[in-house]
Amino acid sequence: MPEEKPSGIEADDSQITSMEAQVSQVDPIIELDFPKVRVEELDHSQEFFKEQHTTSFSYVPRKNWTSFTASKNGLLTKVLLYGKANLLDSPHYGLSMSGFVRAGNPDVGPKFGSWLLTREDIVIQLANQGLGDKEAGWLTIRMRGKIPQKAGTRYFLVCDKITENKAWFGEFAFAEANPYKLGSHWLNKEHDLVMRTYVGKTDEQIKALQVATPEEQVAAINEFLPSPVSQNPNRAILEPSRSYQQSPPATMPAETIPPLIIEKIDSNITSSDGNESKRIKKKSLFDRLFKKDKNK
Repeated sequence: MPEEKPSGIEADDSQITSMEAQVSQVDPIIELDFPKVRVEELDHSQEFFKEQHTTSFSYVPRKNWTSFTASKNGLLTKVLLYGKANLLDSPHYGLSMSGFVRAGNPDVGPKFGSWLLTREDIVIQLANQGLGDKEAGWLTIRMRGKIPQKAGTRYFLVCDKITENKAWFGEFAFAEANPYKLGSHWLNKEHDLVMRTYVGKTDEQIKALQVATPEEQVAAINEFLPSPVSQNPNRAILEPSRSYQQSPPATMPAETIPPLIIEKIDSNITSSDGNESKRIKKKSLFDRLFKKDKNK
């Protein structure tokens, strides 16, 4: 039985097929160094997902990007997606994808750096999380070269190559209903990949800010990452307010979110009213028992 494409992927590959001859699979890739930064911190985060739905990247324009808006200045060090490995022997999926980052526009914006993600990378990263290749987990894509991040600027993670002459790569979780309004995925402007971006600062950038330089280089962040929150239609989720001016709070898994309990209170009765009523009743009882004769 031929493999079915994951939901959300268009069935028409005619445009991709017509471009395959134009894309060389053996072009040399200029290797750039990983950026050397002194500090690194979380910038963008979108952690809602639609259950049992995944999407992929192609290398064809208009089917090959996802976007986010920086809220911190510095250099983009890594991007984390939430997903799993596609089948090893697949008629549709290659074994690796690579690309770069553009600012402002996915087709013609200024181009920066490079990145690479392979199926082998995904399998190893999932195994390090105690997961199998068909289980979803956080996947780290490390950026090469100096990719500037300017607060308020939208950036696009763009794929421009998939190996094995295939049309697609990856199975990545996404959310509907536009939970992250400062970015989107190519498939639909209301869709947002589950994603985290990290921004670092070099020694020169820290000195320019007149901030004390840490004595030692910051090690790779091995933080425990929360699982994304399911967009279960049977469960109402109160979405936190998100803005590129503030880092979003850590998201708790759906199973651990306590239910919101609202106690109905009679607005006509207040605590002070209740205390006053008790005082009046007590006074009336005292007057009846120990009433003094005013005529004496």
